Amino acid sequence: MIALIKKAVPRSVKTFYRHQKSLLAIVKDFCYDYKRYRKHYASIHLKTKDNLQAFLIKEYHAVEKGMALRNARQGFGVERITRLIRETEHYINCYGYDSTTDITLKTLKEYCAFDARSNTKANPVIPMIEKLLAKTEILDHVNNGGGTKEIRKTDIDNSIHFDYSRFVRSRFSTRDFTDIPVDTALVMEALDDARFTPSVCNRQAWKAYVVDHSNPELKQKFLGVQNGNRGFGEYISTLIVITGKLSAFFDYERNQVFIDGGMFAMSVVMALHARGLGTCCLNTSYTAKKNEAFNKVMDLDSDCVPIMFIAVGNLKEQYKVAVSARKPLAEIATVL
Repeated sequence: MIALIKKAVPRSVKTFYRHQKSLLAIVKDFCYDYKRYRKHYASIHLKTKDNLQAFLIKEYHAVEKGMALRNARQGFGVERITRLIRETEHYINCYGYDSTTDITLKTLKEYCAFDARSNTKANPVIPMIEKLLAKTEILDHVNNGGGTKEIRKTDIDNSIHFDYSRFVRSRFSTRDFTDIPVDTALVMEALDDARFTPSVCNRQAWKAYVVDHSNPELKQKFLGVQNGNRGFGEYISTLIVITGKLSAFFDYERNQVFIDGGMFAMSVVMALHARGLGTCCLNTSYTAKKNEAFNKVMDLDSDCVPIMFIAVGNLKEQYKVAVSARKPLAEIATVL
């Protein structure tokens, strides 16, 4: 009976129904995204440690950029630095010292030296910085610190003596791997390189979960909430779950988590390729229902959203891939 009714319904009615159903799904997913972002984003109140850390990074990086300009303005950033000092003290009182406080304090210390060299007028934040530095400590959690540094063009020239065009065009999405488990140390090396991916105000709001080959149960749970691995999921050695952290972004940056997370994921893929490993990017553009299923797989950071999965495996001596033909350059680039 149901089959007969379906046949009797005009195609135009079916099309209208599907269109309305699709619009309703968009609204439901939008509401889900709104509630999630509202819960975690870094509002002016800076509710959590992650929110406050994102603020410190955003603001000390603004100081770094100001000092790196060709014509740096004398005494710049008084209002922003004043709040940076206040929030740094608050962060240390609540959470103690870590790499973020190290970099913040080193940046402010350099700002004092910069101001002494370039500013002929009294700067009201200098005594405030000196007071902060006198009662805090830099623990050298990071070797390179904060502030600015000199770069020589010869250093760049010496680092690019390879055929990048050949390298990038030699990578294909691989869905057929050997049975040899991937060395987790190689994956961690690739992630270490990917740390240097650019991000908005240097916030680095990403987190990677490496599901090792020795944990097939968890790997299958993740793959079970992703439809693009059918036919080869069982051959994946290591699965990297790339996520972005909503808590690092402010009200006007609702899409930035996916931009920065995508850039980080691409860096991971190319770093793995540079180590001779095969990869395949697995889409996690989830509906609200799929997001809930993803969240139940394991106890991830509550502010994390999925960016993509990266399937990793050792390459066979010979294997097939999809050609994945590229659009002509003229279609994707315009000189203005």
